[in-house]
Amino acid sequence: MTHDPHDLAGPYALDALTAPERRRFERHLRACASCAAETAGLRETTARLALAASRRPPDLLRARVMRKVARTRQAPPPLARRLPSPRTGGLAWLAAAACLVLALAAGGAAWRSHRSAEHAQALNRQVSAVMAAPDAHTSTVRAQGSASVTVVASRSLGKAVVTTSGLLRLPSARTYQMWWLGPAAPRSAGTPDLTGKARPVVTAGLGDAQRLGVTIEPAGGSPQPTSAPILTVALG
Repeated sequence: MTHDPHDLAGPYALDALTAPERRRFERHLRACASCAAETAGLRETTARLALAASRRPPDLLRARVMRKVARTRQAPPPLARRLPSPRTGGLAWLAAAACLVLALAAGGAAWRSHRSAEHAQALNRQVSAVMAAPDAHTSTVRAQGSASVTVVASRSLGKAVVTTSGLLRLPSARTYQMWWLGPAAPRSAGTPDLTGKARPVVTAGLGDAQRLGVTIEPAGGSPQPTSAPILTVALG
């Protein structure tokens, strides 16, 4: 990848650069006051998003891990290499076939990993653009007891980054749906998976909305909310 160093502040704050890109940007950072200030601001916002998504591990987690360790057999020491026996020569084609299968499996895994990395880089670029916007506004609210939702919104880009933590998992027939709420009728902002592992969601269409709301809807979403929002977040 080739970038103007001034465009790397966002990916750097999100730890999304390759090792050569990171070294190149850090050399540039020492001599560029504007990039240093932008990086500091992005890191602060990233830290707020991470804190909003963090969850305290259960008190019994350590005890469960230690019990698992005690019951898990350790790997035996490696055996000394033995020379092949003449009697195994007839099985050489089986070994070759097994190597071919492993190579094909590794190739498929590498392709899936490449596509996953491309998706992650694209998401990082979108998140970085919103977080680095001059008019970015951050709000955090609590919901469902210990759950939290953090929204970083930019009106100039018409987008928001939404990060959630601790929302209850819903039955398969129900889904969380986000809405832009403002002077006009509610507009759908998407039905992403807001449960499980916390990760940012980028949604467009901010327009003149004043708040982002979340409702529980039938699977697939609804054209208009069918229930009151379980939470709303001011967009600044």
